[in-house]
Amino acid sequence: MTNILGPIFAITAIGYLLGRSSVHLETQTLSALVILVATPALIFNALISLHVSLEVLGSMAAAALLCLAFAAALAVGVLLAFGKSVRSFLPSLMFPNSGNVGIPLVILTFGDEGALLAVAYFFVIALAQHSIGFSVYAGSVQLSMLARQPLIYSIIAVLIVTWFSIPVPQLVLTTTEMLGGMMVPAMLLLLAMSLSSMKVEDLQPALLVATGRLVIGMASAAFVILLLDLRGIPAGVVFLMATMPTAIVNYIFAERFHRNPEQVAGTVVVSTVMTFICLPALVWAALAISKSDFQISALLTPSSP
Repeated sequence: MTNILGPIFAITAIGYLLGRSSVHLETQTLSALVILVATPALIFNALISLHVSLEVLGSMAAAALLCLAFAAALAVGVLLAFGKSVRSFLPSLMFPNSGNVGIPLVILTFGDEGALLAVAYFFVIALAQHSIGFSVYAGSVQLSMLARQPLIYSIIAVLIVTWFSIPVPQLVLTTTEMLGGMMVPAMLLLLAMSLSSMKVEDLQPALLVATGRLVIGMASAAFVILLLDLRGIPAGVVFLMATMPTAIVNYIFAERFHRNPEQVAGTVVVSTVMTFICLPALVWAALAISKSDFQISALLTPSSP
């Protein structure tokens, strides 16, 4: 457990200290680097370097969509019951931080076998965040945001290379591997640096939404794992990815459209701290869930050099 959680806490602590120091690193620049370069490179390299069954990737995409749908239904009910704004807090309850926290945690917990599944899950969550989530805050449908996501073009590149059996030069593989390798530490640094500048203005709604995110995440994961009859590592990955804290991008959108940004920021902080406290239990549960006779390793075959 120490080998799994230790690096996450260490890198997060470094990011927090940098955020509180006089270094003044630009989080917007780091965020753009992660979104525009590191993430697409990681997705391209992971999907090209390992041949994985389309059935497995499809099940992970379906799991992500079902988790979002189930979480959204529960979230609307909770917000209406407590008299909270749906436009302000639905994305906070609906979208987990499967990028900054989820992917590093899955990689450290399940290794390369889990990494590809986490990337497939994150791909769906990221697209939904920047289309559905953005639209909720904007108050109108903004599907044009999808065309601006580099993630889509990395997937298109993979499909073209795979469909036409185009050999990928080792130079491209090595370059994307190096660029994608900075995604995990950069995401954790970005998370901690962003949290260092946020404040909890009102603890009560922050606690409510943060607790709701964790409970809804666990409920949606359990529902989807049973519904799709997921076993082994895929089940463990879905559990971890679905139970992650509120995504920081929700605060960015809330601030842009003036949807209670201070309370949303508080939610991000409290939700992240709450999840970090629960990480040992969440990792233990994910490992326990993954202990079954289903083995995904047989479906993964390293590509020939």
